[in-house]
Amino acid sequence: METPDGNRFDAKARLRPLAGAARVVGGALMIVLRALGKFAMTTWRLAAALDSALWRAIKLLVRRTIEGLAYAAALAAAAFRGLLLWLPTRTGRAYSALMGAFLIVIGLWMVDLFRAGPSPEALSAASLRPPVDEQDPILARIEGRYVHLSEIEAAARAGGFLRPEEVLTPRTAFERGLVESYVEQRLLARAAIDDGLQRSPSVTRRVNAARDRVLAAAYMDAQVESAVTPETVERLYASQADVTRLGDEVRVRHIVVVNGEEAEEIAALLQGGADFGDLARTRSIDRATAPLGGEVGWFTQGMMTPAFARAAFSTKSGEVAPPFKTEFGWHILEVLERRPTSAVPFSRVRGSIETFLRMRTIETALRALEEKSQVVYFRPERNDAPAPSAPPDLLNPDLTDPGFSLPASDAPPAAAEDETFR
Repeated sequence: METPDGNRFDAKARLRPLAGAARVVGGALMIVLRALGKFAMTTWRLAAALDSALWRAIKLLVRRTIEGLAYAAALAAAAFRGLLLWLPTRTGRAYSALMGAFLIVIGLWMVDLFRAGPSPEALSAASLRPPVDEQDPILARIEGRYVHLSEIEAAARAGGFLRPEEVLTPRTAFERGLVESYVEQRLLARAAIDDGLQRSPSVTRRVNAARDRVLAAAYMDAQVESAVTPETVERLYASQADVTRLGDEVRVRHIVVVNGEEAEEIAALLQGGADFGDLARTRSIDRATAPLGGEVGWFTQGMMTPAFARAAFSTKSGEVAPPFKTEFGWHILEVLERRPTSAVPFSRVRGSIETFLRMRTIETALRALEEKSQVVYFRPERNDAPAPSAPPDLLNPDLTDPGFSLPASDAPPAAAEDETFR
């Protein structure tokens, strides 16, 4: 066939490359199939050979085992035949008599032992008895683990069920249900762990908070125990003995604010007839005295900071001192009463001094730890009320007042002038 340009067109020539490619692909497939066939035949023959060798090994093992058992049976039969031939002899009869007597004695001894032994009920009860621990009695057992009295006592004290001076005994622990409560708590805690509740973020936070609380209490107990000793109590009383006999003391209440403008505002409200106690409870930043209406209590001049003492002892009873500033803020102070001091026996103020020393030790330790750890508080800003700050630590214990007690607050008072208080 001839094209318009004079060339010849051959349709079969266009199909020749495709045919060549098909032959190449077909040849490759045949090679792959032959290789797979050889691999399958080789694997089959190898498996057959292994199976034949294994079967031969099993047959050999069974045959050797049967031959060994037959040989052992033949030896046993020969030994039994020799024994039967030996027993009728004089030596055999003597051996048989002695062995029979020995077996009879052993049998009678075992019968007597079983008759004199404890009953199954007694053995069961004895198995439930805990080991004897004179130092720390065992009161319960949970999953094979013994629970001691010390664990029950620690849990009871942590829960507030025991007073500090109270001593727990095994009898009182059961009478008050403390053992059952401890066991139930342990069982519930184990069930919570089995359910995976310890992985919950809220539970983890509560566990960490409880752990920190226990460690903090243990640390403060150790600090107080080393700081509050009979020697320190007597030394503090001796340093304050002259204060209890000389000079006057006053009872005041005060309001502490952040700046002078607010202090002037409160002073103006008091002149207008406002109630001092209500203003102290709502406006004072002293967390120790604000809930008490600003009540500070009785003190002498040497027990306060100089600025606070000057304002208190220069103001007459029933009057309000002009606002003044200390390192704790601006104060508005009212003198309630004034009286002369008198000597107080050591026995009457010993408890108050110990309380003060404990509170001062806690305050000192907390401040030292805050400074060491560089604690920074980020308090929210408020427009209607001043931000709370550290309470003014002004008071020393009033040794002349038998009913002296420190105000309930988050931080104890610290001392100012006497060297014992520094």
